[in-house]
Amino acid sequence: MEFSYRRESPRGFSETVEAVERSIRASGFDVVKRHDMRTTLAAKGFEIRPLLILEVAIPSPDTPLCKLHVYIENETVWVAVIRPTVLWEVIEGDGADLPEGVEASVRSLVDACVD
Repeated sequence: MEFSYRRESPRGFSETVEAVERSIRASGFDVVKRHDMRTTLAAKGFEIRPLLILEVAIPSPDTPLCKLHVYIENETVWVAVIRPTVLWEVIEGDGADLPEGVEASVRSLVDACVD
């Protein structure tokens, strides 16, 4: 089972972050929290490649926050998300109870960021 859905971005890191934020707004989702892990860890003396984690609220009742990641791996920028069905299964014990269409909406969001 794949725990995440990820796509390679044809853009640089900053441009990908901008595309992600545009896609989130265009999809009707909300960014609840933004974690710039590189900056946070640099303040503690650790140096890592750029990594941004966005906690995204899906406009569906009783649905957990979705964590969308933008990061660099082997000189490639990636946009990834933990699949809502997997996250829901961990939280609720049954991914089948996830509101219909949430997984497809999240996949479409990631696709829109990199197309």
